[in-house]
Amino acid sequence: MSEISAALAPPTPSTPPTPPGPIGARVSIRVQLPGQDGYQDLLGYLEAGNQVRRKDGTAAKFDPARVVAWRQVPITPTKSESASVIESLEKIAQQNWMPEKIEEIGSWQLRSNRGFSFRANSTLPLGGKGFGAPGIELNQAISKVIDFYTDLDQPAIFQILPSIHQELERSIKALGFRSKGEVRFETMRIDSPLIYDLKDLQLLTSDYPTDDWFSLHGDDETAAELMLRTPSKYLHLYEQSELVATSRAAFTEDWAGISRVRVRQEKQGQGFGRKIMLATLNEINNNGLENAFLQVESENVNALAIYHSLGFSLHHYLNYSVLEN
Repeated sequence: MSEISAALAPPTPSTPPTPPGPIGARVSIRVQLPGQDGYQDLLGYLEAGNQVRRKDGTAAKFDPARVVAWRQVPITPTKSESASVIESLEKIAQQNWMPEKIEEIGSWQLRSNRGFSFRANSTLPLGGKGFGAPGIELNQAISKVIDFYTDLDQPAIFQILPSIHQELERSIKALGFRSKGEVRFETMRIDSPLIYDLKDLQLLTSDYPTDDWFSLHGDDETAAELMLRTPSKYLHLYEQSELVATSRAAFTEDWAGISRVRVRQEKQGQGFGRKIMLATLNEINNNGLENAFLQVESENVNALAIYHSLGFSLHHYLNYSVLEN
């Protein structure tokens, strides 16, 4: 919703207040200050019915009953130089998660890896603002993308960078492509080793994931082959010989990409996610790198809270738009 939605009257005590907007959306909220005539304006993404996360990573709580107006904030187009920075980082991310096959239409990258992961099985439209630079007419390029994935018996998927690809996003939406949810590309600089205490836990770091690691993720040979195309470190966190958390740090140029962060389901909520992330950042630092990035779905507020507390912040948004038949 792009228009302001104003509350005509405060909710009655018997009716729980409705969150102002969908969880995970970027919103601007106007809240009446208690006992005053003034208002407070909050801008950020909605983590809960009473909390937004600002761009600088700080959280702001508010009383939903005092919300007088709100609107969902669209992503604004980037300047050309900003688009270039985003594309450069996306190229590095592609090398961190290298697909089995890449074909090109101009500057567009058509990626395939036997269906494992959206990033490795989607088209990245590089080449600048609007719709990149496919070198041919836009509708013709889109048709070639659809044919490419049809021949592979896979769904056609675009990786959209909303601040760059406004024209392309409109065009493919009209053809039946639908976003599978907003994703945040987060970055941080590691200035020094981070202090953490594993206590009774054991940390194993290796150049290859163990069978326990694969079992926790449910990965198969296709996933293993993809991950091993990039020099990486695999972290395994054990508690009394049971694997409770994992992560992967892959190294490309002067960046480390963090992925495959997972905590065993029955062990979630016990601090293992933060511990494996701290260990991963230290491993990156020990390998002589200072820059780290990761992808996280906007609705994954628990993971975001951990990442932001460690120093990650938003670099840009993306989504994976799939052709629905």
